Amino acid sequence: MEEDAVLCDGAREEPPMANLDFFEHKLQALLEGTPSNFEDWTSLIREVEKTSPNDIGVISMVYDAFLSEFPLCYGYWKKYAIHKARLCSHKEMVEVFERAVLVATYSVDLWVSYCSYAMLLYEDPADIRRLFERGLHFVGKNYLCHLLWDKYIEFEYSQKQWSYLANIYINTLRFPTKKLHSYHERFKKLVALLEEEVANRNTKGPEKVLSSGEDKNEKDGELADKSTEIRDLMNRLEDLPGLDALKKYISAGEQLYKKSSQMDRDISCFEARIRRHYFHVKPLDEIQLQNWHQYLDFSEMQGDFDWTVKLYERCLIPCASYPEFWIRYVEFVDARGGREIANYTLGRALSFFLKRVPTFRMYCAMFKEQIGDFPGARTLFLDSGADRASDLLANVNREANMEKRMGNAEAAYKIYEKAIEMAKEKQSLQVISALYANFAQFTFVATGSIDAASEVFWKGIRQSPCKTIIKGLIQFIGTQGGAEQLPKLDSIIANALTPGSDVSHVLSSDDREDISLSFLEFVDRFGSIQEIRKAWARHTKLFPHVVR
Repeated sequence: MEEDAVLCDGAREEPPMANLDFFEHKLQALLEGTPSNFEDWTSLIREVEKTSPNDIGVISMVYDAFLSEFPLCYGYWKKYAIHKARLCSHKEMVEVFERAVLVATYSVDLWVSYCSYAMLLYEDPADIRRLFERGLHFVGKNYLCHLLWDKYIEFEYSQKQWSYLANIYINTLRFPTKKLHSYHERFKKLVALLEEEVANRNTKGPEKVLSSGEDKNEKDGELADKSTEIRDLMNRLEDLPGLDALKKYISAGEQLYKKSSQMDRDISCFEARIRRHYFHVKPLDEIQLQNWHQYLDFSEMQGDFDWTVKLYERCLIPCASYPEFWIRYVEFVDARGGREIANYTLGRALSFFLKRVPTFRMYCAMFKEQIGDFPGARTLFLDSGADRASDLLANVNREANMEKRMGNAEAAYKIYEKAIEMAKEKQSLQVISALYANFAQFTFVATGSIDAASEVFWKGIRQSPCKTIIKGLIQFIGTQGGAEQLPKLDSIIANALTPGSDVSHVLSSDDREDISLSFLEFVDRFGSIQEIRKAWARHTKLFPHVVR
């Protein structure tokens, strides 16, 4: 193949930069707005292909961005490769397919597309065979891999390489596929021809060509022009004399078929319930999700690690958006010594499929911490990008707790302080209040000191005074402290309620009254009658309407 041969006529015009800028702006808006919206992406691709069909720069920009969000869309990888072939070169087309099989390694359809184009592009049959074998290494235990086997058979039939074809036929029997029984019939037809060749060799000599076999092949239409190649096959099979080699070949094929047939019966119920074999953003129904779990349960019990891994990989094509299957896969391989596979799987999920799922990032951080990869765990927290307040709070709490478990209390404090400063920049008072409350609770657990925890609240009251933080302090003292903390708490509350103080001026009258009522409840629970009357007097003086 001339890898650098340009497939277009070379007459296309350079696209205007304005076109590139226009689509770059649209792409940026999509990434910042609705990066998970599949319809928005496909709409943008249609627009690019309609308005800029010969602009490989724009096409590449959009396809690269789209496939980084949805890498399992094998049809779009194929379309992208065709664009490269049409506007660039064979080499760049192959590069797209190589990128595709790197991220969608277990997609049968993708390997079929890649190998189909390789049959047209590559001149050396050995290169094509290597690609087929490479694909079958990954998907050869997929129930639907008959699609790739059929394409491989088509290729070898076109090459009239019957020895290779004989090897393919026996390999199709190694594991159950949708066409297992059809492949067995083909195997038996080949065996019949081989038996006839051996019989003729024994009676008429190796130079005799089988006329009866040729007639049979003409009717069958699949093994024509076979005499020389079959003799070669007989000589190659284990370097045994023809009859012994044939017996061994037949025995191996029948044993494989028997074993695969039994497994086919065992898994047919699971296969029948799989309605979607490809990736799509639309959710799967509960029946299909449950079926995958049951199928994986069955596979794990069989003890075939390689098959189970490949079944997980097959499952993760239609179920790529479901963290439960990724987590289950990681736990399975890690428990059986496959930590390298587990880490690689986590990396794939975080890079593509679940990169915006905070709960999955938390799981990954826990996994990394457990295996001692502390830098990896810290990176997950740093890159969390949590948008929702609840996700941000959970992220900060867990990161601080992780540092505490590793003996880094000071680092944990800095995590809270940094988060509080960031929340102040966004002027998110609700988040600030929650962070101070969590920080105080954390400080109490880390130090065992009520005073140290109270100081966190007091700092929050001074820097970001609000009702939520003050009431949080009252609740905390009521839960962890008691009467001995009352004098200090009374001083803080007085400063918050007294008009003109550095805190009270930012609080509304309703907020101050609510704070005062909460403090009254606290004093009533922990204080003496004198302390109760003091708090009551202040309350009625500041809010006289309560006694009217």
